[in-house]
Amino acid sequence: MNRKTIIATIALLVAAVALTAFAFSPAQDCCKGAQDCCKTAQDCCKPAQNCCNPPQACCAAKRQSAAAESALQNGEQTATVEVNGEGFQPSSLRLKAGVPAKVTFVRKTDETCAKEVVIKEYNIDRKLPLNEPVTVEFTPRKGEFIFACGMDMLKGKLIVE
Repeated sequence: MNRKTIIATIALLVAAVALTAFAFSPAQDCCKGAQDCCKTAQDCCKPAQNCCNPPQACCAAKRQSAAAESALQNGEQTATVEVNGEGFQPSSLRLKAGVPAKVTFVRKTDETCAKEVVIKEYNIDRKLPLNEPVTVEFTPRKGEFIFACGMDMLKGKLIVE
């Protein structure tokens, strides 16, 4: 082998080793301190805060862990749940027991199986047409209840206190 071939071979080996080390190294935790940059779960890692890249991926768990509060209007609880590529958002709702509730579901994507919503404990099974609000009405009782897509793959939770 001539000298140029040896140098080129060594350079390729060094590059291969470096790429392999990079590819198999532990993932960098871009969210170290993510809790510090997020005041509430709702504004966790908004792009303006840019505490992580991409902010959606690293803070999804924190957003999902917070239960959204329902609003009280005319003696009824109201809340809206959007069905998007991540599933039900918010993924959990906090309701008051014994107070009539109206929960509106809006499906914004065709990319998931959530084309209906089922709340077994309340005998609710409603189709969710794309971009059309569907409101389910019930009076919640104390406990935790699951709402899910018709295939029971995407799920959310009702927390009733």
